[in-house]
Amino acid sequence: MDDEHKHGPIIQFNDLNFLGKAVFLGGILTRAATQVVDSAIRATADVVVETRKAFQQGLDPNVEDAHIIEETDERRRKS
Repeated sequence: MDDEHKHGPIIQFNDLNFLGKAVFLGGILTRAATQVVDSAIRATADVVVETRKAFQQGLDPNVEDAHIIEETDERRRKS
């Protein structure tokens, strides 16, 4: 089966009226924006996964948590 039977007749962009061209261009812009958002979401998800993996690998049961040894106040030092 060729594309004409699946989707109807193929119409050239030049054959569209003003409204048809506007809808066509709007569809192209929507598809492009969707792809940009999808790429951004995938990149963010990859960063989250890599960060979590790095955090989990950095946990060592033999290392204790950090403790505050001494607190100082910068204002007291300058006086």
